[in-house]
Amino acid sequence: MSENLSTSRKEKNEDEVTAGLNTEGLNKSPQEVSERDARKDSLQSTENLEMAEKSSTRSLEKKDEFIVGLNTEGLNEIPHEVTEADASKDILQSFESSQIIEGLSTSMSNEKENYENTADGLMVLPQEVFETDTKRDTIQSTENFEIAEVFSTSVLLEKKSDDFPADLNAEGLMELSQKISERDVGKDTLRSLEDLEAFQKLSTSVLQETVDDEITIDLNAEELYQISQEIVEGDAKRNQLPSEENPEIAEKVSTHILHEVKHEEFMVKLNAKGLREIPQVLFEIQTLKYLHLNNNEIKSLYKNLGDLTSLEILSIEGNGLIALPPEISLLPKLRVLNISHNQLSCLPKELSKLVNIKQLFVSHNNIEEFPAALEGLETLEILDLAVNNLKTLPKNMVSMKNLNVLNLDSNQILIFPKVLCYLPNLIKLSISGNLIQGLPKDIKELRRLQVLSMNHNKLIFLPVQLFQLAKLQKLRLDDNKLDVLSDKVENLQELRALSLANNLFRSISENLCNCTMLERLILHGNQLTHLPNRMHRLKHLRELCISRNQMDNLDEQISRIKDLSIIEASGNALMCIPVEIKNCMQIIKVDLSYNKLSQFPVGLCALVALKILNLSGNYISEIITEISFIENLEHLELSRNKLSSFSEHLCRLTKLIYLDLSENEINSIPKEVSNMKYLQVLLLYHNKFVSFPRELCALNSLQTLDLSENQIQCIPSDICNLQVIKDLNLSNNQLVSFPSEICHLSSLEKLKLCQINGLKLTKLPEELSKLTCLRELDISYNALKEIPEGIGELKHLVILTANNNYINLLPKSVPSLSDLQQLNLSGNQLICLPSGLQHLRSLKDINFDGNPLIRPPQEVCKGKQLYTIVRYLESADERDGKILQKILKIISGNVSFENFEFFCQKLQFNNAEIKSLENNRSLVLEEKILQALESWKSENQALTPVEMIDQLIRVLTMTGMHYLTNKVKALKLYTQSLKF
Repeated sequence: MSENLSTSRKEKNEDEVTAGLNTEGLNKSPQEVSERDARKDSLQSTENLEMAEKSSTRSLEKKDEFIVGLNTEGLNEIPHEVTEADASKDILQSFESSQIIEGLSTSMSNEKENYENTADGLMVLPQEVFETDTKRDTIQSTENFEIAEVFSTSVLLEKKSDDFPADLNAEGLMELSQKISERDVGKDTLRSLEDLEAFQKLSTSVLQETVDDEITIDLNAEELYQISQEIVEGDAKRNQLPSEENPEIAEKVSTHILHEVKHEEFMVKLNAKGLREIPQVLFEIQTLKYLHLNNNEIKSLYKNLGDLTSLEILSIEGNGLIALPPEISLLPKLRVLNISHNQLSCLPKELSKLVNIKQLFVSHNNIEEFPAALEGLETLEILDLAVNNLKTLPKNMVSMKNLNVLNLDSNQILIFPKVLCYLPNLIKLSISGNLIQGLPKDIKELRRLQVLSMNHNKLIFLPVQLFQLAKLQKLRLDDNKLDVLSDKVENLQELRALSLANNLFRSISENLCNCTMLERLILHGNQLTHLPNRMHRLKHLRELCISRNQMDNLDEQISRIKDLSIIEASGNALMCIPVEIKNCMQIIKVDLSYNKLSQFPVGLCALVALKILNLSGNYISEIITEISFIENLEHLELSRNKLSSFSEHLCRLTKLIYLDLSENEINSIPKEVSNMKYLQVLLLYHNKFVSFPRELCALNSLQTLDLSENQIQCIPSDICNLQVIKDLNLSNNQLVSFPSEICHLSSLEKLKLCQINGLKLTKLPEELSKLTCLRELDISYNALKEIPEGIGELKHLVILTANNNYINLLPKSVPSLSDLQQLNLSGNQLICLPSGLQHLRSLKDINFDGNPLIRPPQEVCKGKQLYTIVRYLESADERDGKILQKILKIISGNVSFENFEFFCQKLQFNNAEIKSLENNRSLVLEEKILQALESWKSENQALTPVEMIDQLIRVLTMTGMHYLTNKVKALKLYTQSLKF
């Protein structure tokens, strides 16, 4: 029997002992299975059982090849045809003792019972297929055909919400592990807590072997930040993350992939993780239903995609896919496929085999011809082909009888495809952003159509057959060349929204007023001089937009539309507003900006529900007392009027949050402004202020204050009372010096002191470093010669704008601004840039134009590429270091014994140190001097090599060694003249 056992061990690979289970056996021939059975019989004795247990123990202790009953290669090679019963049979045959199985089962049962006492189990809810960005890209604008409604409704009918448990309790983890085991081959190897942990280590190992070395992924955004703060975008990010140089990061990333996979048995979300391929571990989850891999860098899909036979939703939006593999047809349950925002130019013919597909999103690709594979998808309900290069549609498309929603926005279609008129179940059609000039008469066949969007085309007329679509609810025809609306429009009795903006209409048919269900009427950007006379019949109208027309009065009949809530009439020539508008008690927004109003409309003061009012760009010179009756007003714009003062009546609007009084003639603020306790935004730029209004310091909720374009000379100390201020603009004033009082505003995030037209600032205070929350700093167009070293303390600074000053040197602390994304230092006097710019890993936009740069030269900086600049500086530092060492050797060989002591004194050595060097008889004079110089160099590590050379030149000059001084200067000048 011992001979049989020995033979058995020889047949196994020593590095893949699997604690009693060799999964390679799953793929063996029947003869090999028989041999395995024979080996099983040979282990029935107690002696062999003990030996097997020892073998298992040794195997479990191996970290690099810890398998716990699973061979990682075998795990990926299990044929689909192997049934659960067959897999279980193979597993049982591989165990070396039935007693071990019973022991593991008992242990597992006890542990699971304990988990059940403390946890409620895992609850997995499927995710909605569509995310907000997908919907946004499918619908081109808010005015564009609201296809999102049907998307959401259709998905919700088939799925629940995408909320899923954030925490996985112990019972859920155990249940999921057990299900995965049953599905694959590790059912009985996970019957103890030790085996469960071993399985986790195994999966980590599997993923590390299969995921590309350059995958830049972490399933938790916060954890990603913790893994490495050196991660940057693009190629730099990929080079920084998991690779042979970053094994610890790779291991941590892999662990998180496993962690997320095990959290959701049916769904995996790996959006925006920097993936360059699909992790192989995902193909092991046979019950996976929802897979989201949006916004990664996946260029191609594996051929084993067909292994995911349970997959129902696959979303790979925003990757670099060039083609889909034919194996996509092996996903029989797939209902939703999202491959938008890729580089696809065609779709495989095998796609037609997806017999259960209902929703297909292929927008933002490079498709020029309608894919023939789609013609056979008779189950398809939603199809999005927006933003491609389609010019025509095939006649065979008529076979798509179940299509409900079709999006063809932003293609190259010249003629409205007649085949669309024979899609009997079409409910929503969006074909905006094309080159269509007219509609066919066959349009009348779309009897079920509810929404039609044809914005941004070249339509010049509308056929009367369009108005036979009795079920049409929303019609959008913005940005065309229409000038006539047929009287037949009254047939659209179900019409809720009509948008005719930016056309050539001079008038609108009176029959439109018979569409009594109309709720939204958009007519801006036309040439209308009046509205239909029976507008009052539109009793359900809630939004009326007539901006940018040629109206000089607003008909009082509007006051009879009781449900009206939004009026937009900006950019007309209105001189007055009928007082009867006060009857529209439901109005919450009014925009009358850029008209010819000379008085504040009294009728608006009765609108107690009004929240947003825009009267900018008029000729109003006085605020009436009645304005205080608009007690719920939150947003008020009165810029570009003729106001000479900040009216006390405004101070009674205690719920006001946003107030714009810019470009008036205001020079003071009433003390009653303190009553505006909720005011967060106050814009007072381009007025007549000579000093900072101290009264504003009482606005405790103020977050944004703009006092630019005034004549302010100083800032009061009371400004520190603005404890929540975030955005302060004092540009183009007459400030004599930088107001240090600002440095006490610890909450400040954005500060602008751009002085294009104001008095130039010459210096920044060191206290600027106290603004630790600052994210944006604009000090452009001043007379600054330097930036304080303390700027390095502004760790959250994202944008630094300091162009058009006289700055000749950047502080050494600049590289510590790790969050910096935009840096503009153009038009200064910079000669050299500091080393360490490679630490600005977030920097995207840099500008050093207009500087007399030598290090690096201007031609290196003109490309505005940080990588190029950094590489130059690194090379320059290396070169300067070598030059410094050369100079140290030159000096050490040319200082005489008579000058030794004086030279060392100038290097700041004390007498004891000098005597110690002199008495060291093991060194010759040259070695003593070189040792002194090396010691001096170590003490001055804060200096750059160039600064050290300059300091050595000064030391040599002071010691009177002019020949040596000139020699070092000549070497320095020579090396500076060299370009590399």
